[in-house]
Amino acid sequence: MTLNTVSNRNVSSFLDPNLKNYFSMFGRVHYSLMDKYYATAVVRRDGVSSFGPDTRYGVFPGFSAAWRVSGEEFMSDVRWLNDLKIRGGWGQMGNELPVTQGNQYSLFASTLGGSAYDINGSGSSVANGFYQSQVGFLGTKWEVSTTSNVGFEALLWNGKLDVIVDLWQKKTSDLLFNPALPNVVGSFATAPFKNLAEMENKGIDLQLINKGKFSSNVGYELTLTGSFLKNEIVKIDESINYFDVSPASNRLAGTMVRNQVGQSISAFFGYQVAGIFQSASEVASAPTQEGAGVGRFRYADLDGYDENGRLTGVPDGKIDAADRTFIGSPVPKFTGGLNFKVTVGQFDAETYVYTFVGNKIFHLAKWFTDFYPSFKGAAIGARVTESWSTSNTGSENPIFEDVSNFSTNTQPNSWYVEDGSYLRIQNLSIGYNLSPDMLKRLKLTRARIFASTNNLLTITKYKGLDPSVGGAADTNFGIDVGNYPITRSVMVGVGVTF
Repeated sequence: MTLNTVSNRNVSSFLDPNLKNYFSMFGRVHYSLMDKYYATAVVRRDGVSSFGPDTRYGVFPGFSAAWRVSGEEFMSDVRWLNDLKIRGGWGQMGNELPVTQGNQYSLFASTLGGSAYDINGSGSSVANGFYQSQVGFLGTKWEVSTTSNVGFEALLWNGKLDVIVDLWQKKTSDLLFNPALPNVVGSFATAPFKNLAEMENKGIDLQLINKGKFSSNVGYELTLTGSFLKNEIVKIDESINYFDVSPASNRLAGTMVRNQVGQSISAFFGYQVAGIFQSASEVASAPTQEGAGVGRFRYADLDGYDENGRLTGVPDGKIDAADRTFIGSPVPKFTGGLNFKVTVGQFDAETYVYTFVGNKIFHLAKWFTDFYPSFKGAAIGARVTESWSTSNTGSENPIFEDVSNFSTNTQPNSWYVEDGSYLRIQNLSIGYNLSPDMLKRLKLTRARIFASTNNLLTITKYKGLDPSVGGAADTNFGIDVGNYPITRSVMVGVGVTF
């Protein structure tokens, strides 16, 4: 075959800008001595094409060690303790997921709406130009998470109780983030990911497993898990110590999320509501506040500016941007779960319950449903029947009126922040396993009839549709914009093995 025999000589090609190439090597060494002393060392070298040639590869080591205390001679007389192992470890892992192939390159594009101009002055035609669509950066490197932990595992009373406890700390350095570009670059350019911030997570993980029998044909298995967590931003950049983020669905005049050194990720930021103005005399005697009026939000005077625009830490008798403060965190202080299974003869029942405690939710959906001027004529929430009025002065909800200003529905404030703690029965199932005699008559190996339900019950003080609010970890985490709630499902079935 020659080139002349090919009917179509036009060769087309396509490169997926999100397609990356990886190259990894790793090694592992494990050592065990007398089934009592253990040591493991791991090292890996990872490379990815989305980084520049000088930062493409990262080396991530790790090691762990353990001591089986129960195997020592001095533990031989401790009958109630079947196994005890103390362990610890340290290791590093790399992350490059948000970085695209184009991150290292400065790219330009041409579109009729973005770069066309009548450069010849004809008044009837335009010429396409170019604009910068991507600012490249070659110095981006691997984000590194360094984790260290120490803990123990214990098996007690002939396996009836299994206890696992871990104390851990995870420090993430060189966090990948694409900071805002200066306006001189233009509004079309995409900012590159750079290594800017540091964040620390630390906590305690607990697990208890208890197995046993109430009688000869009644058994149970109980598993409890719990995690205490503290999250803190350690560093952002040499030049700044915070940056604000606003979700795409935000309708307020300001952002409600501030990531700042010393605070948790995605902390809520805004005005602290001190109450509702009850009278004209209270409005007159309060710190100066734009739009203040009876039945409207009264904000706390917390800080002020000096003549150089710096915060003084002293109230100044007026409400302005200096009085904004942190009003909650979406990061839970504790998460836990319970799995409980009971068997009674051929019957069994199992349930799973989990809980989030100590987190806050920014209930942004109330902007849409609780203020008349937000969407005139649209559906409103039932809470407006509890709004402040001269006959309902104890309400925490502002007056329902056709006014939109600084003191009503335009500012992020603590009224939107609610307790997001909840406990949910996630699953409940009941089943019956056919007896061996019945299986033999039916010529079956196994048969089970069951019924189960998901999302059975949620206990919470949260006023929204569902407290299990998701979102991006650094943008709208913990912000409820009217998220559709998790549905309840019921399933009945039969499982048969021939």
